[in-house]
Amino acid sequence: MSEFLTIRLSSRPAGPVHWLVWSPQQQEVIASGELADCSQLSELADYGANRPVYLLVPGSDLLLSQVSIPSGSGRQLAQVLPYLLEEELAQDVDDLHIHMLQREADKAHVAVVGHQRMQDWLSLCEDAGLSVRKVIPDCLCLPAFENSYSAAEIDGQWLLRQSVAQGICADSEWLASWLMAQKVPLVSQAMEEDLSEESVEVDVAEALTDEDSEAVQTRIRHFTPAPSGMPGVWQAEAPELVMALLAKGAHESKASLLSGPYKLQPTWHKALKPWRKVGIAAALLLGVMVAEYVVRVQSIEQQAQAYQDESYRIFREVLPQFKSIPYTGYVKRQFNDEMSRLGGAESGQGLLPWLVKLRPALSKVPQLTVHNLKYDQNRKELRLQAVAAEFQHFEQLRVLLVEEFEVDQGQLNREGQQVSGALVLRRRS
Repeated sequence: MSEFLTIRLSSRPAGPVHWLVWSPQQQEVIASGELADCSQLSELADYGANRPVYLLVPGSDLLLSQVSIPSGSGRQLAQVLPYLLEEELAQDVDDLHIHMLQREADKAHVAVVGHQRMQDWLSLCEDAGLSVRKVIPDCLCLPAFENSYSAAEIDGQWLLRQSVAQGICADSEWLASWLMAQKVPLVSQAMEEDLSEESVEVDVAEALTDEDSEAVQTRIRHFTPAPSGMPGVWQAEAPELVMALLAKGAHESKASLLSGPYKLQPTWHKALKPWRKVGIAAALLLGVMVAEYVVRVQSIEQQAQAYQDESYRIFREVLPQFKSIPYTGYVKRQFNDEMSRLGGAESGQGLLPWLVKLRPALSKVPQLTVHNLKYDQNRKELRLQAVAAEFQHFEQLRVLLVEEFEVDQGQLNREGQQVSGALVLRRRS
């Protein structure tokens, strides 16, 4: 929607609030009116619901000034500006919002307003349900002319715009004093009525000194009836509704005070604001889950390291001939090679099948202990050296083994309380 709502606040707390809805496409006023004071701003919520809202603030409540920019401070101008203005400000610069309106070579045009006043303006609109897109000094919404001022009266105050970034908002009784301070020449009403614009300009220029000759060139183009007895050459422009004039200027103006801490947030940021608490809770939950995951991974890594250390220990104990372990896969490969060697290349060959058949017999004679095993694959025999408490233990083992093997029992010898001997096992044909 191209329509927008323009609201002008009064410099007086209980002063009226003017508003207008303007359509740039149709170039006409959609709606307009006047509120008794700021407390009734909520009545404009419907007009501002689906339209941009431009807030015009009184030029009398802020300072429009210019400063010289020191050489070499271009990159840090935003930080330097407050201290360049410090001497002409009565307040602490930390309490002021300073916005640069325009930069011309070594000159900077700035608007200065108190943070408290800025916050009060924005709070009034926020409480009324109005989302402000621009905050503009009202005087800077008048048309800008070269070598001419523009002026309009509203609510007993005169708005004057001197240039792109300079202007004032003054009560009627102070207007003459301000014009004289600007060295605007005094031109009588009779002169304006009797003489044409060209003759007035020439006659007044001749009556002035060289120092003031340039001042007469500055006309005051007024869009509302000119006040009587004022200094300056007042030139009437086509009469126009003041709020419509200001609304069009606000639409084209780039002099918004919404910068720094008041910079507009993206639309999505406002949409997410109600979900802030949910987001915080989700972030906390995610943090707890990540912490739990990290602890679990660390525990698994420690357990894996323990398993690896144990596998290395077993490897060195079983295969002491391998001194170093260059990598983990080396252990597995050596174990597999050794098992292949012991198990035989073909099914039923190697040492392991012998041990499988030998184990049940040995488990039935626990009194007998095998001290040595020697396997001869070429002769296909297994020789074992053992000790037992009695001779019959060897006999018991022999009886059990003959079921699976051909058994040759060697000589048995008693040494003290033990009997030692050897058994040779061969596969049955």
